Amino acid sequence: ATDIVFVDITADWCATCQFNKINVLNSKNVIDLLKNNNVILVRGDWTKPNKNINNFLNNYNRFGIPFNAFFSSSYPEGLILSELLSEKEINNAINIIKK
Repeated sequence: ATDIVFVDITADWCATCQFNKINVLNSKNVIDLLKNNNVILVRGDWTKPNKNINNFLNNYNRFGIPFNAFFSSSYPEGLILSELLSEKEINNAINIIKK
């Protein structure tokens, strides 16, 4: 099985991040989906300025958050999700990356 990593760059001051967390990432369906696919969760907290997170986002030509992406050996560049997450989008991304 391929290792799948989910990266969530978030911050306390980011309203969309909080929306995603409450409505999508912390929902039972999404938690089960990630767990059942053995997804490794990596969270970057940008509440305080962080040069490493800045550099990471710059690599993707992104200058704001939320930033959510799935990575695997077949998707080393990442499968980047939209800023407003949905359960359906996460499900689709896992199905794509598992193939």
